[in-house]
Amino acid sequence: MKATFEVADVLNKCWDQYKSVCKNTWQIRTLNAIRRCRTASMGGHVDACSSCGNITISYNSCRNRHCPKCQGNKRQQWIEARESELLPVKYFHVVFTLPEIINKIAIYEPRIIYDTLFEAAWKTIEIFSKDEKYLGAKSGMISILHTWGQNLMLHPHLHCIVPGGGVDAQGKWLATKNQMESGYFR
Repeated sequence: MKATFEVADVLNKCWDQYKSVCKNTWQIRTLNAIRRCRTASMGGHVDACSSCGNITISYNSCRNRHCPKCQGNKRQQWIEARESELLPVKYFHVVFTLPEIINKIAIYEPRIIYDTLFEAAWKTIEIFSKDEKYLGAKSGMISILHTWGQNLMLHPHLHCIVPGGGVDAQGKWLATKNQMESGYFR
């Protein structure tokens, strides 16, 4: 069932108000792309059937990674690909966030900041998982970088999927100690 309204409808209805409250050009560009996605303002092309003469107009998409029209399919494909890589164990969702004072540095030195964030997150998981107090094994993690928060403000953070266990020195699987069902997903 198709929704009655889309995000683009809300943006178009209140566009002047949104533009006045946007804090930076990223927000304006992103919201503008979303509101114009798959409309005549993005341009398009005509598909014509040489057999029956049916003509269909297809408008171009914005391809913005935040656009619900463009990225829904890609997001689902990514999730399905990652699910095929998961072990048959419970997992934890862990989020690593930068202190707000460092956020602005990410604008000017993104590679350094984001590489450091990934490295710090992995080292944290690695150190805790190797510690006998917590697991005493080598664990793993899948991470994805988000650079904006839900309010479209700069907010670099990593979402990590961490297995509830790891492999010990003998190659045997060890589940995390003191596992609580509420900490799991999957």
